[in-house]
Amino acid sequence: MDIKTKHLSVRKTARYATYGRLSENTKYFWFCLHGSQMQCEQVLYKFSDFDPAEHFVVAPEALNRQYLKGFGGEAVATWMTSRDRLEEIEDFSNYLTTLYKNLGEQVPASCKKIILGFSQGGTTAHRWLHHSEISAEVLITYSGWIPEDIDLRQNKTDLDKLKLLYTYGTEDVFLSAERMDMQKKVISKNKLDIEILSYRGEHKIDKGQLAFLFESYLS
Repeated sequence: MDIKTKHLSVRKTARYATYGRLSENTKYFWFCLHGSQMQCEQVLYKFSDFDPAEHFVVAPEALNRQYLKGFGGEAVATWMTSRDRLEEIEDFSNYLTTLYKNLGEQVPASCKKIILGFSQGGTTAHRWLHHSEISAEVLITYSGWIPEDIDLRQNKTDLDKLKLLYTYGTEDVFLSAERMDMQKKVISKNKLDIEILSYRGEHKIDKGQLAFLFESYLS
């Protein structure tokens, strides 16, 4: 059979959620990428103790959706799969750049811009910054995997100009000691000046750790 697989770019409506009030009083602009099989709102619940007058948090939702349990239940989203991976990276990079720049242009000039990627969202953040030139002050990889298959020194976004933080829970089932050793080798290979901060916790965004990161490194 003479079967050919091709690709066609089309328009797609994306979904995102926000927390806080964007105004001249906004001091911190957060751009937070959720993990695999999550909804964008789930990230925002972690910011409930942050002052909405000073913090404006944006959580984009990934473009791929599925049911969490077979053919029913909650509809959740995932950034990329093994199918058409390069096309998916291109799609979500263009989507994130458009959303980030549209909202980022509305924040005060003095506002600190922070990108946070949790789990698969951490990998997504690094692939996005490799693909697109983005202006920010801080990148937090939270329990995510820094991709080993791209040269992060050739990013379109210069990581040397960002404060780089990596945080994870020591009881994270996806980040064993062996996995963290592999991750440190990726960091070393790419010569990233990144501070690694572990804490006692599982594979989730911990509100206490998030507050600690803000108070110790961002405020």
